[in-house]
Amino acid sequence: MPKRRARALIIVFICLATLFLIILKKEPLKTVEVFHKNKKPSLETLAKTNDILNQYKEKYEITYYDIEDSVNIELIRKYDLPETHFPFAVVIDGKFSAMIDSTKRDFVHFPLFMKGIGRHEGNWSLSHLETALKDNALLLEEHILPELEEEESECEGEE
Repeated sequence: MPKRRARALIIVFICLATLFLIILKKEPLKTVEVFHKNKKPSLETLAKTNDILNQYKEKYEITYYDIEDSVNIELIRKYDLPETHFPFAVVIDGKFSAMIDSTKRDFVHFPLFMKGIGRHEGNWSLSHLETALKDNALLLEEHILPELEEEESECEGEE
């Protein structure tokens, strides 16, 4: 009987050790931080962006920040995002730019589907965002904001 008990304890120990190693080996979730305003154009962008992000909840921890809430200013500074006015940004694992099809795409300002909004038109699409989420090797380490050609008006819907 003592031999059976010893074998059972060894088997239980091996199972627990294996389970422990599996848990330790599991990669931690990467992060996606979404910065937005609580205004119509930003919320429209957020809704469409969430259609993509919701497909990646198993791979990324997704958090949301209101750009206009002063509590978030340090995080905005950390990523070198504009401190004055920007309507939307997506930061993937600490980076907001990616090289996709030999073009630098910055997930800052409005995406291409918002073309014609007036100000803060970015150079990225939801397809670009999904490409970067699938392949983080495309993300760039540098935080250099894109130069925007802007009209001197407020964004449509933000008056």
